[in-house]
Amino acid sequence: MEFTIGSAESGKKLHRWLRQQLPGVPLSGIYKFIRTGRIKINGKKSKIDKILQEGDNVTLFMAEEDYTTVKKRSRTVGVKEAKIEVIYESEDLLVVNKPVGVLVHDTPTERSHTLVHQVRAYLDQTSSLNSEERFQPGPSNRLDRNTSGLVMFAKNNRTAQMLGEALKQHHLRKWYLALVQGEVPQFGVLTSALQRDQNGRKTRVVEGGKAAATSFIRRATVGDTSIVQVELISGRTHQIRAHFASIGNPLVGDMKYGGNGLHLTTHQWLHAGWLELPDGTIAHAPLSTEFQGFLRLVGYDLDKIESLTNLELPFADEW
Repeated sequence: MEFTIGSAESGKKLHRWLRQQLPGVPLSGIYKFIRTGRIKINGKKSKIDKILQEGDNVTLFMAEEDYTTVKKRSRTVGVKEAKIEVIYESEDLLVVNKPVGVLVHDTPTERSHTLVHQVRAYLDQTSSLNSEERFQPGPSNRLDRNTSGLVMFAKNNRTAQMLGEALKQHHLRKWYLALVQGEVPQFGVLTSALQRDQNGRKTRVVEGGKAAATSFIRRATVGDTSIVQVELISGRTHQIRAHFASIGNPLVGDMKYGGNGLHLTTHQWLHAGWLELPDGTIAHAPLSTEFQGFLRLVGYDLDKIESLTNLELPFADEW
């Protein structure tokens, strides 16, 4: 079997590319294929972690009928119609607005309604490439199930690697809108170190934990709540939720971190509303109807909330 590596597959490691081609073969079998020379790159035996480049010729030594058999996935989950809100799309990148209640990643018990599946269904419907030829995108940034807002999906391996490195080096800025309990200072930067529990369910402020920085400005206060605009400078799990809880201002409805059930809300109110893209463009996702309705219920003037355009928050110099 002969294959030519396209631009969408360039930069992918050999064993990962081969596993995508042969989903019916266990990982141990994939490694054996490579180790025994049953797959060659440009006529030469290669290592497991060989990086594929556009134009590489890949030869797979197996019978066509066997290839047809192992090419079939043991279990497929389809999505008839993608239900996503596209905020930005280019040849390399897709940015969508995730609603509250939707998981970003698949789990053993939830697959067909996750954001990953919805995005792949959308690309099935809109891409000129079939699913076998196309790079299967994964999210470059992540949001909790009950946090709404912007999530980036790379359309090729090159962009995925670039986004991963940019986020790791804090080169792409991210801003949020949050409803917290109490009245917070007018502005500030929270820099307490954070650490996940051993069971991975909660993040705590811990001396000697991982460095973290959360910048914020208070935009409005009504009753015992405040709207804060937040810049996530580092990217720890539950960072915003843990940092505000640590100063006595947990997010409204965030029961896990000490928030109350104001107006019987069932989740925290946190929205990833702005994201700097690699070309410097600022992508913006509007607040959901649900979020707007809750703010009206609390007593906020939405005309002022929706007109937020100043993203120059205090910045932690050490980052």
